[in-house]
Amino acid sequence: MAQTTSEVWDSRWSSTRRTIEPAQIDNIFEPYNVIDALRKRGGGSLMVDGGGKEIQVILESSAGTAEAFDKYDPLSKSPRDPFESAFYKRRYYAVPIVLSDTENWENSGAEEVFELLSALGDNAMNSLLKTINEDACGAQSGKSMLGLQDLIADAGTGTIGGIDSSTSTFWQNQKDTTATTFLSQTTTNIFDGITRFNAVMDSIRKQGGKTDAIFTTYSIAGAYRVALTSQGYVELNGTQLNGLNGQEFPAYMGAAIVADNDIAANHAYFVDKRSHQLRVMRQANFKKTPFVSLQSSGQLGQLAYMVAGVQQITNNRRRLGVATNITGI
Repeated sequence: MAQTTSEVWDSRWSSTRRTIEPAQIDNIFEPYNVIDALRKRGGGSLMVDGGGKEIQVILESSAGTAEAFDKYDPLSKSPRDPFESAFYKRRYYAVPIVLSDTENWENSGAEEVFELLSALGDNAMNSLLKTINEDACGAQSGKSMLGLQDLIADAGTGTIGGIDSSTSTFWQNQKDTTATTFLSQTTTNIFDGITRFNAVMDSIRKQGGKTDAIFTTYSIAGAYRVALTSQGYVELNGTQLNGLNGQEFPAYMGAAIVADNDIAANHAYFVDKRSHQLRVMRQANFKKTPFVSLQSSGQLGQLAYMVAGVQQITNNRRRLGVATNITGI
């Protein structure tokens, strides 16, 4: 809520200016690490589409049967139908940028402290990222995009892309629901949380996948960091003791550890970027639409939108996994 002041416009008030810091200091937004990781060029899973009403992914979902035979044995002539498709709807997000002409006129010249229109655009972009990151980590509802809780379900099942994985079992993701305290040690010198990580990553590996990123909570990532900094896990240079250097959350077996406040509590999601994609429309790739006048509505003002056309999809659910019921720190 904006603050108000009550002042007497006397000589002292009139003769002395305020000391104004023109920078706008963010006190509301957070690091949106999941969406940042997905959008990262080269290292993420971003794919930009030129158009199309829906996204269709063609899946090879069954194998034929090879027969052993000899001489004139009769062989099968039954045809195979090994392919099917998953379909994903486009989802769109928008945040308005609105400024009256009078406010824009006043926010100019020597009296301008900061450029209000530009700052409103930055706020709209951060607001867009905030909502999309929340939805990417959550579960789909209404017109929102699919989330990690849909694609990588706790139960491993669900209908994704129109395919019911309870009947099409090839479409189930990996899961491990064993209740675990990350820093406990059932086996001496081996942290239970690391054992859980290994179990899910091995399940993915057996299906031909490779875990490129683990999306998890700060609580679990913090426990992982404690495990790495425990006795026997860290090398110190005795000639230059500057603390523990390196990444805040080092990678595990080649998988980036990505902590985010929007990840569901006690969860860790294991992602193969070849099997998991953030699909973005080129014409709505986190862009601002042109400003238009509001004069047709009888108002002097300008309106634009920060927009994104996005969807989170998978082309191979069995190469994605989740570990639930992990207690961090």
